[in-house]
Amino acid sequence: MTRRSAPRATSTNEVPLTQAETIEWLLKRSRRTNRTVPIRRAFVQDTEDGPILRQKPGPLCQLVRHERALDLLLLVYAVTSGGDFSVTERAETWGRASGLSFATDGSASATVSRQWRKLDDLRLIQRSSEGRFLRVTKLLEDGTGAPYTRPTGSETTRKDVYFQLPFRYWEDGFHDRLKMPAKVVMLVGMSLRKAKFSIVPEAYERWYGISKATLRRGVDQLLKAQMLDEVDEEHFITGETPTGRGTRTLYAFRQPYNLNVNKTDRESGRNGKSVEEPFTAPAGARTVFSQPASVFLRRVWSVSTDGTVQRD
Repeated sequence: MTRRSAPRATSTNEVPLTQAETIEWLLKRSRRTNRTVPIRRAFVQDTEDGPILRQKPGPLCQLVRHERALDLLLLVYAVTSGGDFSVTERAETWGRASGLSFATDGSASATVSRQWRKLDDLRLIQRSSEGRFLRVTKLLEDGTGAPYTRPTGSETTRKDVYFQLPFRYWEDGFHDRLKMPAKVVMLVGMSLRKAKFSIVPEAYERWYGISKATLRRGVDQLLKAQMLDEVDEEHFITGETPTGRGTRTLYAFRQPYNLNVNKTDRESGRNGKSVEEPFTAPAGARTVFSQPASVFLRRVWSVSTDGTVQRD
């Protein structure tokens, strides 16, 4: 994306644009007609090449303590929609867009540069100076430093599976209203591309590098913000109860944040309602991934001696 020549301010006392106005201007410049931002799943959870599929946390877990860096990165992903996938702007523009600085005296550069440095260190962007402007080029979301290419969305090529973040995320003010745990859980949940999903802390800690405390706070914040709903429960086998049975909550995104649904869920009509037909493994099948026993729930469940699950 190339920089437009900006007119000189008519007065040094001019009031700068607000954060919302700056973001609105940047999003309009992206010219994304579908008003969504594609993000590869590898940003959240990556895979290693080899005869056996190995999953590992993506770069997102390295940004849990760097909320403003994540905010800047998501805006870069939104704005760089074509060409060489770069954007060139003043530091003041990024300072306002991220909410880091509204200064117009040149001090915004030092404030914002710390966030760019973190993203550069994670090999998610490249930076170069152009006078008073900074050119930022997005790289592949997996943190390998490879040049960015448009994802194809192929279900068979895991590196090209992506999810979409709608512009409404900024327009609804969630970039400002949500805290970092909620932003992390939002991106993880969207990357699953399921109509409804569970949160399994032990598994998510391994798969995404996200702590149980962060997951718990993130879910609570998304429910409070009404981006996420509790829609169902699912039963699973566990060694933690006397009967070997457990129950956990299933969650679903509200519109318009429920746009990431995989082909299987779309064709089966799973839109957040209960699935009536239980899954039965074929004879001779073996478990590939075992579900961890302990989960956190907003509701408390107990298992009686006759095998029934009761709400406390």
